[in-house]
Amino acid sequence: MRVDAAGIHAMATRWAVLMDGLTDTVATTGPDSSWQPSAAAVNGAQVDIAAFTAGLAAQVSARVAGVDQASTGYVANEAESATDLAAVGQSVISV
Repeated sequence: MRVDAAGIHAMATRWAVLMDGLTDTVATTGPDSSWQPSAAAVNGAQVDIAAFTAGLAAQVSARVAGVDQASTGYVANEAESATDLAAVGQSVISV
């Protein structure tokens, strides 16, 4: 199995950048007028949206960390396997 560790890391980095955009929600403000109930409803929805995006951002952040950790582990495992294989190759050659 071949894995593009650099590509996986780049993907995780893109996810992290996209996640930062999720947390950039701003509540709307407007002048006092007869449509205050509508503004209150919009602000209430904004609170719900902010809570949802915060939860989504937390999940994406956890996935980013997991993908980065898996990629790092894969690279370390491949390096260790290459070292082990080289050692086996040397012992076979010297016999």
